[in-house]
Parts: sequence; C-alpha cells; structure tokens
Amino acid sequence: MRLGARDRLGLVGPNGSGKTTLFRMIAGEERPDRGEIFIRRRVHIGYLSQEPIPAKDQSLLEEVQSGVKDLTALEDKMRLLAEEIAEEQDTQIQEALAKAYGQMEERYSQQGGYALESQAKAILLGLGFREADFQRSTEELSGGWLMRLALAKILLANPDLLLLDEPTNHLDLESLIWLENFLGEYMGTIVVVSHDRDFLNRVATKILAIEEKKITPYPGNYDTYVQAKEKKKAIQEAAQENQRKKIEQTEKFIERFRYKATKARQVQSRVKMLEKMERMEIADAQKTIRFHFPQPIRNGRVVAELKGVHKAYGPVQVYSGVDLTLLREEKAALVGPNGAGKSTLLKLLAGILEPDAGAIEWGHNVSSAYFAQHQLELLDPSKTVWEEIFSKAKDEPISFLRGLLGAFLFSGDEVEKRVSVLSGGEKSRLVLAKMLMRPANFLLLDEPTNHLDIAARDVLERALREFKGALCFITHDRHLINAVANKVVEVKDGSLTIYPGNYEDYQYKKEQEKKELAIENFQPCSEENLEAKERTARRTKEQKRLEAEARNRFYRETQGLRQKIQEVELNLEQATKDMEYMATRLADPEIYRQGENIPELLKSHAEAKRRVDTLTTAWETLAQQLEGLEQARLSLSPPEESGKY
Repeated sequence: MRLGARDRLGLVGPNGSGKTTLFRMIAGEERPDRGEIFIRRRVHIGYLSQEPIPAKDQSLLEEVQSGVKDLTALEDKMRLLAEEIAEEQDTQIQEALAKAYGQMEERYSQQGGYALESQAKAILLGLGFREADFQRSTEELSGGWLMRLALAKILLANPDLLLLDEPTNHLDLESLIWLENFLGEYMGTIVVVSHDRDFLNRVATKILAIEEKKITPYPGNYDTYVQAKEKKKAIQEAAQENQRKKIEQTEKFIERFRYKATKARQVQSRVKMLEKMERMEIADAQKTIRFHFPQPIRNGRVVAELKGVHKAYGPVQVYSGVDLTLLREEKAALVGPNGAGKSTLLKLLAGILEPDAGAIEWGHNVSSAYFAQHQLELLDPSKTVWEEIFSKAKDEPISFLRGLLGAFLFSGDEVEKRVSVLSGGEKSRLVLAKMLMRPANFLLLDEPTNHLDIAARDVLERALREFKGALCFITHDRHLINAVANKVVEVKDGSLTIYPGNYEDYQYKKEQEKKELAIENFQPCSEENLEAKERTARRTKEQKRLEAEARNRFYRETQGLRQKIQEVELNLEQATKDMEYMATRLADPEIYRQGENIPELLKSHAEAKRRVDTLTTAWETLAQQLEGLEQARLSLSPPEESGKY
C-alpha cells in the first residue's frame, strides 16, 4: 500500500478485520511482525483513535492549541524571554535579549502563531462547542466531547497525514457536514475509517478494502466501490461455475473410461490435470446481523402528543410551550444543531424526563422501547453476554434467548464473552438485542448506528423500514434518514418545525426557504414593500402556531396516502431488480450454451416487466393524488402561509 500526497482514502472492512491495527502501525504505536513501513523524513502524522486520551486540567482553548507543538514550544520560549528582559538591569544584555526575542517573534508570526487562537476557535465552533465552553476545564468533558476535542486538536495541528478512526461517531449532523467541508479543503493526505457511507462518498476518492487479510484498492468513492465489488463477485462466481462444470465433465470421462485400455493414456492425462488444477474459491460472505423487530400489538392512531410542553435545565430554557403529534407508522427523524434539545425531546417521549409544564399524552395500547448510547455504559462489565441478557428475561424460553443472541452474531463461545472485553459495536448489538426481548410499537432510538459497521447498518435500516410501529430517532447518518424517515422534525431555538418526507426532502425545502428569504430581502424598498414587511412583522406567535397546526393536520390527514406511496415504492424497487436480473441472464450467452429453459426465462422476464409497469402506473396515480391535495391546500391557504411552500 502506498499513500501519496493529497490522497483521500477510505479504509473499509468488517469489524475485527484490522483497520485500527493498520492505523496503529502507520502511527508507530505498533510494529509489524514482518515487512517494513517507510515514512518520509519530517512527515507529521496526526492519528485520531477511537479511545479518547484524558486531557490535562486546562481550558479547552489551551488544550487544542497545545497540539501545535512547535508553535507552543516557541511561545513558551518567548514568554520566558519576555520575563527575563523585564527583570534584566543591564541595558546591553537587554538589547541582545530583545534582538533574540524579535527573531523568535518573526518566526512565530511566519508560522501563523498569531492566527492560531482564531483558527482554534473556528474549529471548536465547527465541531459543536460554544464560545462559552472555550475556558471550561477539559476535566468537565464526557467521552464524546473528549473525542471532539481530540479531533479539533489534530485538525489545528495540520499534520501531513491524517489518520481518522471513526471520526463521525460522536458528531451531530451539523458538525459532520462542517467536517466534510473542512476535509474537502485540507492540504494533506487523509485516510479515514468510517461506517458512514455518505461521509465516505463525500470525502474519499479511493477505497482501500481489507479482503481476506489483504488490502485491495478501488478507485472512486464508496458507492463506486460497492458496484465494483459486486461486479467482481459476479465474475468470480461465473468463473467458479465454469470450472465446476469442467471438473464434473472430466470426472465423468475418467469414470466412464477408467477400465478401457485404449483410453488409459487419456484418462491418466485428465487425472493429472485435476490434481494440478487450483480450485477456485470465493471468500465466505461476511457474517451480518439477521433480525427484524417483532411486530407489536396494534395501537391507537395517535401514538404520542405533546401539548404546550416546557422543559428547562436550571436557568437554561430548552422548550417553552411546544406541540408535537406522532402517529402510528410515522417514522420521525429529529434534526437540528448540537444542544438544541433533540435528546431531551426523545427522553421526554420515553418518559425518562418529565415536562416542567404542559402535558404528554400517549395513545391507546402504546408500548415504547428506548435506546441510547449511555445504555452501553449500564451493561455490567463483570457479566457474560449470556448472563447480561438472561438477567432481563422473565418467562422467555432458553431457545428464544439463544436465537435472539445468535441473530446478533453472539453464538457458540461468543455468548461466554465478558461484557468488559466487548467492542463498541458488540455492546451496541447486545443492547439492541435486549430491546427486542419484548415487542414495542413505539421505538425511540438515539444514535443507534454508532459503532455498527456498514453491513450491520444495512440490516438495521431494513428492519426499521419494515417495522409497522411508530419510530422517533436521532442520527447523524443521512443515509439512514433518507431510507427510513417519512417525517423530519427540525429542533431549533426551542421550537419544532415539521417537514414531511426524508432528509433529501428536508434539504430541498430548506433551500427553497433560503431562496425565498433572499428574494424578500432584495426587493426594492418601496412604500408598498415596506408596508408588506410591517404586516409580516406584526404576525404574532399565535398566528405562527396556528399555521404550524394546519400543516401538521394536513400531514396527518394524508398519512395513509403517503404510506401507500412508500409501500408501492418498495415493491417497485424489488420488481425492477427482478426484471434487471432476468434481462442480465437473457443477455448472457452462457445461458444458451448450457441449454437452460429459455421459454420459462422469457416468461419470467415478461411477468417482471408487467409488474414494473403496473406498479409504476400505481405510483404515478398516488403521487398525482397527493400533489393535487397539496395544491388544493395551498390555494386555500392565506398568503402568509402559502408563501412558505
């Protein structure tokens, strides 16, 4: 493997394949058993590990700047020299010291020392810290914030080679987008391990895949790598099948003519050929989680309703009279800046926190299950995996518990592992398994994909899409929001704004709002425009609340139609895959040489095509119905509200 200047590399592979070990060897923290690692002289390496290093008892700003060792050492020398100049009585010595100080200051300035503090502040703000945090002691930070601090420290140091091991695990969505933009302009080499495919798509220009204990490079981003890998696997499977048929034909020849003297030479020739032949083998597919959420008892149409809810932490007011309604089979993603109150809202819905004022009403037959990262810390490190899940069992049979653990890749000796030695991904899987012991119809998930690899995320994503209950979740994984959510709740400045659809729909509507605001701000300031702006400014909070209620009511009324559209889309996606698979087989000359049942294959292809056509027509009809209802609502809306759409 070679790392070149300005490379943007994504390192991928299943959990336990050796990604972190490779990073530790490049960073010099481990040595290879064989082979060598060559690093050019004066190359500075910045390595972000998954385990936060306890910081010294100093302010956040001081800790971040301490990572720029050359400048920090120079700054200390300048400080000591300044103190010596102030204490020195001899003018000649003072002049000599002042000259030395001037040379140091010039070097400090050339290396960007005077801009260091402003750069440090910009990076801290980008990663979600507030200005009020800059002077806080590092000892006050939790593990997740220590990881952000470690990342800020490395980014400010501006190393030649950045090794980032799961940098997105503890970031919210806004910080993640900021990091993507920062890395896009970074002048050094970047190698990143991440299970966030959207992040890899935006950052990486080449993928290094650990396959069968070797590193295979693939040009392009993660999506390109997946396509190339599928194509490679298809070629390998076809070649293996051809070899299998050749071996089968050869063995039949040997068996048929083994005892005929006239064919002895030919038989021996084929026997030797089989002995020398290197049998093609395809690597075993990576084990993945195999599960679905148990389908719960049917609950009422309204799952949960917040009415005028207030919540504060001491003097900090998080919510002041917010309303929210969640319906059966709604899958709502909470988005918004760090500290806006997303986790607080989830805890209120889970019943972990009580509102200071207002009310939360739950619907008929609602049962909830809550997952959050802090639950990983509540696992008993002294227990085994089996003991941990058995301690929560009531009347579940042993076979059910073992099957549940097996679905989460804890089988055989794995169930005897102590919790203390489990990786972050294994702990997440164990907590999710505990959630599934009893079916719930309202799932509340706070960053469920942290520490899960991409294969595990894919299975979780499918399970959430198929889940028939209500879901409210927080994640920085945009792919998960796009695949699962049918409603986005923006949490910002103590208020909640509803956006129907997934993350791409949310982004589109936010862009439209920005454009409308820009047009409004650049309108000529005529007397009529000024009067219009004054009328807009006089809109009260009560009017805005009524408008929000109208939008929410419309969304609830069309929820059934949206659900039908989503189901048709899923069926259409599968039907299209079936049709494409049949078309690929029909285009393969080998199919005809093998003498397969071509009429049956043509019939299957025609049936798949008819299903695609039928579903496409159904989707267009439903989409037109929804669009017509939206247009009708907008035409009846007052100008102030319709201007928002």
